[in-house]
Amino acid sequence: MLRYTTLLAIATISISIHAQTVYRISNATITEKDQVQKGMDVSAMIKGAEGSDRVVIFAGQDVTLESRVKVSTQNVKRSSVKSSAVNAIFEIDLRVDGKKDNRRVEKIYYMDQERRSHFKEKFVFKEGNKVRVITVEFDGTLE
Repeated sequence: MLRYTTLLAIATISISIHAQTVYRISNATITEKDQVQKGMDVSAMIKGAEGSDRVVIFAGQDVTLESRVKVSTQNVKRSSVKSSAVNAIFEIDLRVDGKKDNRRVEKIYYMDQERRSHFKEKFVFKEGNKVRVITVEFDGTLE
């Protein structure tokens, strides 16, 4: 019995050490006027329950889209709702013709709430009288 319990404890510890949080990005599109470019479906792998990772969603000749996700949990003694919350901070970076612009979006998922979000951000790049308006959209799922 002791041998079985020890083996079970070692297996549980080894699985929890290798556990990962995965953030999946899908359905990425980059829209400029009537041109729509599709991005890749990618996954950000975070070792354990908390941490961060950066992924490239789209890489073209003059446009590059990447995102960084940072996941953290909360520990609030007075509220079980807040204590079960998962905080995800997204940094969306868009490079166009060597210029960079970024957005920061924070999402908080409570208790058993579905951990899925849709992002839609508009970027404006100006150079003299030339203005480029680019809209970035993608879906994200935290697993």
